[in-house]
Formats: sequence, C-alpha cells, structure tokens
Amino acid sequence: MNATRSSAFSIARLFGSSIVDQAMLSAANFGVGLILIRYAAEAQYGYYILAFNTMILLTTLQGTFIGTPMVIRLPTLDDGARRQWMGSLLRDQQRWGLAGGLLALLTIAVVWTAGLLDRQSAQVAVAATALVLAALYREYLRGILLMYHRPQQVLAADAIYVVVLLAGCAASVHTPAAAVGALLAGMLASLACGHALRRKLGTEIDDQAAPGRLRDIAKMGFWAASGGVIYWLFNQGYNFLTAATLDLAAVAALAASRLTLMPINLLLAGMQKQLTPLASHWLHQMGARRTLHRLAWFSAALGVTTLVYGAVIWLLRDWIFLDVMRKDFAQRDELVLLWCGLFVLMVMREPVMMIAVLRQRFRILSGATFVSAVVSLSVSYFAMLRLGPVGAAVGIVVGEVLYCSAVLVLVLQEVRKDDTPAGPVMHGASESGNRQ
Repeated sequence: MNATRSSAFSIARLFGSSIVDQAMLSAANFGVGLILIRYAAEAQYGYYILAFNTMILLTTLQGTFIGTPMVIRLPTLDDGARRQWMGSLLRDQQRWGLAGGLLALLTIAVVWTAGLLDRQSAQVAVAATALVLAALYREYLRGILLMYHRPQQVLAADAIYVVVLLAGCAASVHTPAAAVGALLAGMLASLACGHALRRKLGTEIDDQAAPGRLRDIAKMGFWAASGGVIYWLFNQGYNFLTAATLDLAAVAALAASRLTLMPINLLLAGMQKQLTPLASHWLHQMGARRTLHRLAWFSAALGVTTLVYGAVIWLLRDWIFLDVMRKDFAQRDELVLLWCGLFVLMVMREPVMMIAVLRQRFRILSGATFVSAVVSLSVSYFAMLRLGPVGAAVGIVVGEVLYCSAVLVLVLQEVRKDDTPAGPVMHGASESGNRQ
C-alpha cells in the first residue's frame, strides 16, 4: 500500500511540475501575443507568427528526430553509455545547427540582393534564424532533463526564459520593427535558459564524446521526424498558405483567435513529455490493451478540460477581443468555435497515439499524416477563396478528423495483435523438447 501511495505521489509530482511549467510558458506566450496584438501593427504580429511557427517546425523536427529514439533506447543503457549518447548527440546538434544557420543566412542574403525580399522581411528572417538556433539548443537540454524525470529543474530554468522573453517583447513594441525585437528577445531568453539547463545537467552529459551518434538513430529518427513535420504542415502550415492567399492581416486574425486556446496546447505538450516514458513502461509491462485503457482516461480528461476551457473563452470572447486585445477581427466567433473543436480532437488523440509511436509505426503514421495534410491544405485553400480566414480553420478541422480516424484504426490494430494468441506448438517439436 505504501509503495502504491509513493508511486502515485511521484507521478502526481511529475505531472504537477510539468503542468505548472507549461502553464507558465502558456502565460508567457499568451503575454507575447497580447503585447504584439495590442501595441504593434497587425502586419508586425503576422511577421512574428510566421517566424515563430518556423521555429516550432524546426524544434519539432529535432524533438522527434532525436527525442523519440532516445525515449526508446536510453532505458536500456547504463549511466556511462547514456552520458556518452547525450554528449555525442549534443555535439552533432550544435554542428548541424551551425551549418544550417550559416546556410540560412547565406540564402537570405542572396534572396535580398536579388530583390525578391524587402528589407523588413529580410530583417525578420535573420532574427528568426537566430531564434531557431537558440531554441534548438534549449529544447534539446530540456528534453534530457524531462527524460530524467526532473521537471522541477526545467521549471526553474524556464522561469528565467519567461522573464527575459517578456521583458524583451515589452521593449520591442517601442521600436518600428516590433517583430524583429520580439524574435531577438526569444533568442536571448532561449540562450539564458539553455545556459541554466546545461549547468543543472553538469557531468551527466559527456562533453568529450565523439560526434556521430546521430547516424545511429537516423533511420528511426527520420520516420519519427517526418511524421511530426508533416503534421506541423497541416496544423501550422496554413499560416503560410494564408499569407500567400490572403494577407498578413488574415494571419493575425487566425493567430489571435487561436491564441485564446493555446494554454490547452501547451498543457498537452507538458503532459505528453511526462506521459510518454510512463506509457512506454506500461506498454512493455502490460501490453497494448491495458495501456490503451489507461491512456483513454487521459484522453477523456483532456477532452473534458478543453470543453470547459472553451466554454469559458466563448462566454468571455467580447471582453478578450475588445478590451484585452483591443482588436475586433472579422469572423472571430466562427474562428473561436472551430479552434475549440480542433483542440478537443487534438488533445484526445495525442495520448492514445502513443501506442503507435512506441511501437514505432512511423511509416504508417507518416503516410496518414501526409494524406491528412494534403486534404487539409487543399480544403483550406479553396475554403479561404470563398469564406476568407475562417476557411483556413475549416480545412484544419477536416484534416484533424481524418488523422484521428487513421490513428484510431492503427492503435486498434496494435491491440488486436497483442490479443491474438501465439500459434500452436508443433507436436513433434514439443516431444523433442521434452526428450531434451
């Protein structure tokens, strides 16, 4: 009984710290968005959203490429091997990040020189590149501490991130280029947080480890990352499609209305990072069916939480948009309802999908995500031509429904595989085994 209570307390502590951390990050991101919406031009907020979503894409790519193989392999390694693994991957991450950053800056310079990019857009692109490099470093170190079940230390480092980010963004709106200032504030915040995280890890990362471990996880990481990136394509890629089809003001309207639901998204992200190692343990110890039952309870709880939160947002929508944001975007009510529906589907899918992820069904998930992305962006494009910004949200909801259906079918297949009894042992082989 005492062991059970201790285990329950440990799990509650892990989730509690993660929830507090994600609530803090959610509040910070909401604060940044609110500052820019309220005090900067809509075009500046639109620029920031496009750059911020680029950063989300690349951190997602890194997190799935590196994080998923580590969650699966590291539990089988001893302490020395873990330190070597993490040190090698960190050196690979820094080398590839530097090379990618230099290539991005060169590309920006060439495109700007050719006259295909105006000065303001080029400045935003340079600031976004700096933000991405710093964010990748921070996210890698955060992932390691979370895998070690040390969310309290992550919380302390993220507090530094939040303070620097909000202070920098508050200063940025007093400049003509608010988007550039906000992105540079995010870069400085990520570097400060990353420095604190690295100090907390101390010798748990082998700084002398030879690079090259990235090659060992490349195959598994590729399929994990491709699914994550393609999913980003239909979950966030609509912003770039909207900018190309409509304008930056439409991007701002979509982002501002979705911003009201972002605390749910960040809550899900925090819970998922702690739930993934637990789900991996359950799957190995209890099988797919019992793991699915446990994960389904998480899905139901998250779904109810999202519905309650969405109802509160709906009741307060006039105050949020008119008094807090000081903006009255077109089609705001329709957008809020569609985002609520999307988030309910998304939060209920994520826990259950872990079974397919931990069983490494990355190719099937990538294929399902790709089809959903194509359908989503196609519907978004044609719907935007007729409905305006709300058409983008319609396409995303359609793609999410399709993806949820595919995930559910795949997970149920995994459950049935576990339930299928092993084939009968041949009589002759059994007798031979008995004689031995």
